[in-house]
Amino acid sequence: MSDKIILFRRRFIPNELTCLKDDEILAYNDEKIVTRWDSLKPRTDFAGGLSTYYRKKGIKISKIIDNEGNFLHWYCDIVMECGEEALDVDHNCKLRNGAHEFLLSGGLSGVKPIVYQDLLIDIIVNPNGLIEVADMDELAEAQKTGLITPEMTDKALRTAESYLHVLYSRYGKIDCSDEKFVIPY
Repeated sequence: MSDKIILFRRRFIPNELTCLKDDEILAYNDEKIVTRWDSLKPRTDFAGGLSTYYRKKGIKISKIIDNEGNFLHWYCDIVMECGEEALDVDHNCKLRNGAHEFLLSGGLSGVKPIVYQDLLIDIIVNPNGLIEVADMDELAEAQKTGLITPEMTDKALRTAESYLHVLYSRYGKIDCSDEKFVIPY
C-alpha cells in the first residue's frame, strides 16, 4: 500500500475523537497496522507500548510497557475500522490531539484517514495468566443511550466471544507473556 495514513481513535464513552498523529507506524498492509506509541498524557501506571490492529478481525492488541520498557500486560480492544465518514462527529464530541486542526484544514492532502471506533469491550491478559473482560457495562450504556447501533453491539459481543475462545484454547499451553498467546488466529 502506498497511501500515507493517519490514525484516529473514536471513543463513545467518553465521547471523543483523538488524532493519533504521534504514533509511529511501523507496518501497514491489508492485514494489519503496527504502531509504537507513548501515552498521550504522563501516567504512573504505564508509559506506552506497541499496538497491532488486526484489520479484518476487529481487534487491536497492545503490548503495554512501563517507563523502563518492561512488559506489563496485553490490552486488547474490540474495534471497528472505518474510513473518513467516521470523522463526521456530533458537536458534543471532544476533539483531541490535533483532530480539530485536521478537520478544519479539510484533512491533509495525500493522507488517508483510518478511524478505529472503540466498541468498548476490552480484554486484558496479564503475564500471570489472569484474563479480564472490562467495560461491558459501558457497552450496555452506549447501546441503551443510542451512542452505538445494535449492529455495533452485536459485532463487539461476537468479536469478544470469538477472541476469548482463542485465548482460552491456548491457556496453559503457551506462556501468557508470549506474543503468540494473544495473536487472534
